Amino acid sequence: MSEIVSSDRVEDIVGATRHETEHIGRAVSTDQMVYILHSVECKAWSSDLRECPFSRALDNGVDIREWTLDAATLLAVHDGHLSPKGDR
Repeated sequence: MSEIVSSDRVEDIVGATRHETEHIGRAVSTDQMVYILHSVECKAWSSDLRECPFSRALDNGVDIREWTLDAATLLAVHDGHLSPKGDR
């Protein structure tokens, strides 16, 4: 299950500020973890961000071959898994 990371810490880890509607993530090579910076809209929607569809997709796993490591990227959910946002 996804772990909650404090707002200040996750912004520092992801290297971005919270977007109004987009989720931003970062696959950190040294931690071997993917972090999600939830949108402002998402934070307003739920007090438990583990219930967010993006968190649930992260729980289902990622295909690390899709990711640029150590770089902030917009996120999407494809086939129940978390992935970088792109044209599909």
